[in-house]
Amino acid sequence: MEEMFAIKCQNCGGPMYSHQATRSFDCAYCGTSVPWEAGGQQPADTVGIRHQPIQMVDGLMKLTHVSQLEPAKDADWYYFEPYWRNSSLLEWLFQEDRGTAEELEQATHVSIPCPFCGAAFEGESTQSVFECPSCGNKIGAGDLLKPGKFSKRLTMGTGAEYVPEQAIPCSISEQQARANALQLVRQYPEVFAGHAVEEAIQSQMVLMYIPVALADLRMMVSFSGKGMKKESLVYYEVLDWPYPKTHYVDVPLMGLLDPWDFSKVVPFDPAMEEGNFRIVAVEGIQKDSAVIDKLAYSVAGNDAESAFGFSKNSMRQWSRKVRKHESALMLVPVFYVDRPISDGREGEQVRIAVNGQTGRAAAVVFDEKRDTHVVAPLSPSVHLSSESTVHATPVEVRYVKSPFLYEIVRIGGNAAAVGATTASQGVLREEKRKRKGFLIRLFGD
Repeated sequence: MEEMFAIKCQNCGGPMYSHQATRSFDCAYCGTSVPWEAGGQQPADTVGIRHQPIQMVDGLMKLTHVSQLEPAKDADWYYFEPYWRNSSLLEWLFQEDRGTAEELEQATHVSIPCPFCGAAFEGESTQSVFECPSCGNKIGAGDLLKPGKFSKRLTMGTGAEYVPEQAIPCSISEQQARANALQLVRQYPEVFAGHAVEEAIQSQMVLMYIPVALADLRMMVSFSGKGMKKESLVYYEVLDWPYPKTHYVDVPLMGLLDPWDFSKVVPFDPAMEEGNFRIVAVEGIQKDSAVIDKLAYSVAGNDAESAFGFSKNSMRQWSRKVRKHESALMLVPVFYVDRPISDGREGEQVRIAVNGQTGRAAAVVFDEKRDTHVVAPLSPSVHLSSESTVHATPVEVRYVKSPFLYEIVRIGGNAAAVGATTASQGVLREEKRKRKGFLIRLFGD
């Protein structure tokens, strides 16, 4: 079957597919049809993304790719265990990349004499580019300002040297990122009570370019039914779905920063970003399947809860199909705060991130018993292209007949609340961790 571009349905948020017979873009979920414009061009193809459309047979969805279900469970990888997840970025680096860790730990404030106007100002010793506040001129090491040059000594990564050649540029300032993070903290004071997060946001927030890969995620999940109903089947699609290619950042937190607009991808040139920032390389020990399953499990529970009120704890079985995009490895800008130094609640960790493209802020507060996620609404001033992350509204389906043909029972009741691309309200979600058996808690899985 020919692969086509997908655009987002303005009615329900689902993906729309180009239909040759009707010369229109059609939504398989709600039936919306948008005629092709005469002489219109295809959406921009910046990173070479193609999406595989759903096959429809006599008005039924053919879902062969996700029909073989298996028990649903959260991803189990040792980097997701409390010991590793509770470790700060600097602690991880000291164990796995001591040279970079020492550079970061020894970073100091330095006084810079401006060669243009003679004024002195301060900056971080790890910066490559400075701006004189008196005359506005840029100052930096000449070799670092050449296209494609950056400080290898501040590139974090384990078992790999590769830094992607393309990136989404950072579109917001550090001051705006701090303001958005502070607004999120003040919106949910009970979540952050006892933590010196405002101080940490002001003093510890740093811009990081984090490697991600792109895929289209499709899932079928069965939930325990209510009343006489034995189970409910829910089908999902997430297009242009990024997942991190590193374990140095909190994986669940990265999953809260959607959407990203990939039509904005450009060749990565560190000279385009000034000030103090870090670059994370693609890691050779990355276990993609564990990272994908970890994020997919959250998508399945969170999106179904928003659409139908289903609880993540009632997930029974699932099937997922991940179609990775070719040549879609890139860096995305994230302002990151990793564990405030002053922590008034013993054993509880806080991490905060701000999407450097859209300004969306998110945080995770967690310990060994529970995770609490908070996400700020997406600013109404943010305009996304058709090549951005799309969480299609989940649909409840029912198996009708062979071969793997399903009818739509209902579309998620509150389409505007589903998916990162359309959320208009902030979200707070608390999840209690499932208890493990006594022997597993003692010795691990």
